[in-house]
Amino acid sequence: MAQPVANPPAPTISPRGLPAGTYAVLYDEQCEICQAGASWLRLLDEQKQVTCIPISAESLAGVDPRLDLKECLRELHVVAPSGDILVGWDAVACLARLFPSTRLIGATGSVWPFRAAGRLLYSFVARNRYAMSKCRGGACRSFHPQQVRRTAGLGAFWSCHTLGLLFRLPLIVRSAVESSFERARVFVRTYGRRFDALNGKLAIFFLNGFFPNAVPLLFGELFTAIAYDGVVIDPGSVKMRRSLAWHLRDARPGDVCAIVATHAHEEHVGNLRWAAEELRAPVCVSAESAKVLREYPRIPWVRRTIIGQPPSLGEPYQILGPEIATRGGRLQVIPTPGHCDDHVAFYDPKEKLLLAGDAFMGSYFSTPNPDVDSRLWIETLERLAALDIEILVEGHGHIHTLRADVPDLPGVVIREHPRAAIEEKLHYMRWLRAQIEAGLREGLPVRAVEATCFPWTRRSAWESFAGDEMTRLLSLGHFSRTELVRSFVRRPGDVLPSVYEVRLYGRE
Repeated sequence: MAQPVANPPAPTISPRGLPAGTYAVLYDEQCEICQAGASWLRLLDEQKQVTCIPISAESLAGVDPRLDLKECLRELHVVAPSGDILVGWDAVACLARLFPSTRLIGATGSVWPFRAAGRLLYSFVARNRYAMSKCRGGACRSFHPQQVRRTAGLGAFWSCHTLGLLFRLPLIVRSAVESSFERARVFVRTYGRRFDALNGKLAIFFLNGFFPNAVPLLFGELFTAIAYDGVVIDPGSVKMRRSLAWHLRDARPGDVCAIVATHAHEEHVGNLRWAAEELRAPVCVSAESAKVLREYPRIPWVRRTIIGQPPSLGEPYQILGPEIATRGGRLQVIPTPGHCDDHVAFYDPKEKLLLAGDAFMGSYFSTPNPDVDSRLWIETLERLAALDIEILVEGHGHIHTLRADVPDLPGVVIREHPRAAIEEKLHYMRWLRAQIEAGLREGLPVRAVEATCFPWTRRSAWESFAGDEMTRLLSLGHFSRTELVRSFVRRPGDVLPSVYEVRLYGRE
């Protein structure tokens, strides 16, 4: 049996602030191995026997006053319900005995000679943990940044990152399989569907096409066109035209006031002129979008094949002003740069509804396109968070709202307040900005900074890993986690045209 360390008499009550019968696991959230262990504990702990607590002076005082910060940083500490404190390998073996799938490991590791071997291996890792640190101090705000900075080279950095990846690999595979089934369910549920809300004032047309269908199935990004009070927004790509025509089959001339685009990306603007001619309505775009649309650049062949090359937009078209008229009122036109320079969103203050386009793409969007400027995006989200919004409609169909007049559609309607969703994304992007700035100050290369932005302790990092890397591979690197890092360091003017067009189109 594991022996407790020598301490004053243990308290007879459970650790403060924890449920009775709970094991308190104190772990260093900057250590890749500790992160992996905490993730596995959360997965295995179906009976809620364990509480994982990141180490800090405040957290230790709240769990047990006998815990010492330096000692806890040196080795894993577990406070048992009995009040005993288990350390190092003995703590690992104790935790392993809690779960059926690891009980044999725990039992074997508690008897000689396996216990001695486990202690030897654990002590080696504990002695060298700073040399193995992925964070190098500044990038992850280690407790001992100078020691990490002195001992941690890039070889140790990538060794530790790879070790964390190997620990997470079963979880990554499991998450990828589960996500694949969920994407397929949502695709089938929305295929060719029209979703109506607000007594028909808002309609979302789910678009499809032979090649475009690969995107929602592989990556979960739905394609949509939105109609709101007589305005058709982002009518899709040329390869989705047949699907759009089916949705608009009953529309009559005069039903639509305008055809507008939130921005000039290919999946949003390919049908602008076609829809305008079919519905006898004017095309309205922002002045910045018009610059791109007048002579649309040739997009990479992967995107041409899957989404389709948009045609250039000739006259006539109108430039959006501060507002645009709808059948029953007006929509405010709000510049929302970040996702791209020309992005705008549409806001109805009466309905408290924001048609955000791609200015909001989920809280943890991690594989942006090369024309993203995340610093501008943060400023945009701060402005949007100040609006009075009760319904947030994303450009790819997801709706965030608590309002009962928006019906449920699993996988599409997300029951949360829009402000909470925006604040969550803001928190995430501010954290990314701090990580990237710290990593660059440390002199880390871009790919190493990228790794520090996706620590394995964050569930979103390993859950999205397979999808993010598949996105990188199939887009030939045009959409990737690396672009996320680059999006925080570009200078104004570097996004378009110099960086975007030279890197993607080979232009001088």
